[in-house]
Amino acid sequence: MKRKSPPKKSLTRRTASQAAAIDADILPTLLGYNIRRAQIVLWRDFARTVADGEIRPGMFSAIALVKANPGIAQVELSTELAIDKASMVGLIDRLEDAGWIVRTRSQEDRRRQGLTLTPAGEKMYRTLKREMLEHEQKFAALYSESERKQLVTLLRRLHDARP
Repeated sequence: MKRKSPPKKSLTRRTASQAAAIDADILPTLLGYNIRRAQIVLWRDFARTVADGEIRPGMFSAIALVKANPGIAQVELSTELAIDKASMVGLIDRLEDAGWIVRTRSQEDRRRQGLTLTPAGEKMYRTLKREMLEHEQKFAALYSESERKQLVTLLRRLHDARP
């Protein structure tokens, strides 16, 4: 027995004015949606302005934390950045291959790998920090000092909750 094909639907194109007026339903009221949209804007500018797109935000964060905490263990870094251990190993491998970080086995606990910046890593950190602050300033300028502090406080409350 031959199946009947469903009736063809009429495809109508949206006009330019209709396309500009897309109904976003509940999306504009959702925290995750708005945070993700903001993150995309920040990410795109970061990729254009920091290290010519060669460094990702996670790499900068790792370098900054190692700079501030010489000898920090990989597991501590992983916890602070909320990155799984396997991904952290890959991240540290990339930083070590670039010559910016060195792993040192702990004398007290042979399982522990302490991380420190190399002289090249120190130099890279100074360059990245300057570029990161320039990138950050573009977006911080959108807010008054009190608004920026409040925004950071609210975002920290959200990421520190980790339900």
